[in-house]
Amino acid sequence: MNQFSDSVIQSLHEFIQVHPLWNHNFLKKCKAGQLTFPEVQILAVQMYKFSKEFNRILAGILSHCPDENAQLVILENLFDEMGQGDPQVAHPELFRRFTRALEIDDTTLAALPTEPETQGLIETYLTLPHRYSYLAALGAVCFASEGIVGSLYTQLYQGIIGAAPLPLASLTFFEVHINVDDSHAAKLLALIEPRITTRESVMLHRAVVEALDARVRFFDGIERQISASELADSRLAVISA
Repeated sequence: MNQFSDSVIQSLHEFIQVHPLWNHNFLKKCKAGQLTFPEVQILAVQMYKFSKEFNRILAGILSHCPDENAQLVILENLFDEMGQGDPQVAHPELFRRFTRALEIDDTTLAALPTEPETQGLIETYLTLPHRYSYLAALGAVCFASEGIVGSLYTQLYQGIIGAAPLPLASLTFFEVHINVDDSHAAKLLALIEPRITTRESVMLHRAVVEALDARVRFFDGIERQISASELADSRLAVISA
């Protein structure tokens, strides 16, 4: 690692560690084991809406990448997401195991809307290679997704298992991402590091900031939905009284 790329990557790591994401109220509730079953259902639906688009996100970056060596790394990541050719262990299917355990059938899951904050997160990732570069978009996946998912999903996992006694098989999605995505992040970092130029470093930083900020808004959206659900329940209780 050369001195310039080393300083860029170190700066990104330091920025990520102090980002407001980690102090989000929803994550605090997860760590404290304060989620309810309906709150986990709300979270799960919107997580699924984003997760099922991750293949498209990687494919979009791949389509903008002219570097053959980089293409192979992206393709390997995409192949893992798709279950390495086995539909039963493709990551969207693993997530549907989770939502089924939460009493949300596949038809209902597909019919439920993608909330604006979730759509914003999806669109942020999908448009990064268009607005910046394939390398900047890949940096967002590396630093703001694969690189943080172990810590982020561990916190979400704490909230989920504290709210409901779910079968272990239904939680495979989380176990895979907590245990595997660090290796994805390491491979992406090894790819990105030697390709960082002064111009790319600026775009890389902007892409990571946008991705993390969009993730904060995603959790803002979860809290908004929870508040709206609680308000609707309280009104129903008043009407029924």
